[in-house]
Amino acid sequence: MTTDAQQIAEALKDDPFHIDGSVEGSLNADLIDQARETPKGLDYDVYVIAVDEHSLNRDLLEQVKVFHGGEGSFIMINGDSEIAVDVNFADDHDLNMQVMDQLSVARDEWNNSSPATTKLNILLDLYAQPQEYKHEEAVTGQEAPGSEVQTVDGSGSFVPMFLGGAVLILALVIAGIWFTRSRRQRREVTRTQQRFQLPDRLLNRVDSLQRRSLRETINADTTQLAAEIDRLQTQNLNTASTARVERGLDAYQMARTIVDDETSERIDLAGAMVLLRQAGREIAEVGDSRKRRRSPGAGSGLPQSLCTINPLHGEAQSTTRLDADASGVRVPVCGSCQNDRQRGNQLQWIFDGDRPYVEGDSVWAQTLFGAIGSDLVTALHRQGR
Repeated sequence: MTTDAQQIAEALKDDPFHIDGSVEGSLNADLIDQARETPKGLDYDVYVIAVDEHSLNRDLLEQVKVFHGGEGSFIMINGDSEIAVDVNFADDHDLNMQVMDQLSVARDEWNNSSPATTKLNILLDLYAQPQEYKHEEAVTGQEAPGSEVQTVDGSGSFVPMFLGGAVLILALVIAGIWFTRSRRQRREVTRTQQRFQLPDRLLNRVDSLQRRSLRETINADTTQLAAEIDRLQTQNLNTASTARVERGLDAYQMARTIVDDETSERIDLAGAMVLLRQAGREIAEVGDSRKRRRSPGAGSGLPQSLCTINPLHGEAQSTTRLDADASGVRVPVCGSCQNDRQRGNQLQWIFDGDRPYVEGDSVWAQTLFGAIGSDLVTALHRQGR
């Protein structure tokens, strides 16, 4: 490991991008070229390491940083969706904090299933145009102290009355002090929140970055699917397989229409991901049926459905019944949403505007992203999409 770290560190001194030969063919070349251009205008160095590892070795990344000896942001990605970052700005604390803040902003924008190259470009864009990170600050409120009063025998005497009056006055003074402090604390909390509140222009940029990230993810997924559809269309298929290819093509073309429409919202792009997964499944079933005819014992490797609660959560791991589904049909959900369902936690629905999409009247809500009702492509056509 040490030798590899030394070799990578030396290579980075000649080229800030070290792409391992075993992973080079699996990375999106356009996104890598884009990532090479973005850091050129920065005031600090960025080093990118692409490795052929299923799970990134953060110890290796730290060793590369140490052996390199230079200051900058060291980023490691793989051919899947993993990304790790280690920074070294020992002589500039403010810059170190700024770069780490951009990593925090990027984590809020990344989709878990996005390719590592997409995540890399989002992070580098933030390096080029930093955004203010909204730090979470815990505020502990003060509770009004209670007064303990001792009962004294002979309640008709003057002493108990005097003591009772003194205690009451003391309690009122304490309550006044607490109320004044509470108001001061609330004003301070409000000022703190306003200080760290992101301006609308930055919030809009975050949303645009998320949409762009989704578009890049979808575009990266469509190339192979389009080639497979073209290949199958030229072959002599039976009636059932031909129908599957046509359904897959319809879903693919509908997804592309949504992606190419600049007015498409984040939820629409999530729907495009569902359509692409549907197209992929139709095509895979054609190939799977052929494989089973050739090898009757062969297993199925069909792509799984995406999470109904939020397709951006990734593949479904199980199914569950939802209150929104009056028909009682089980719908696919990811492991996290299934856990929330079992524990009675609030489900993390993807939002349509300012509310969970399931509360709206969009085609995504009516069909729960195609999990219930009629075919999703048909439903979209009925709405004139």
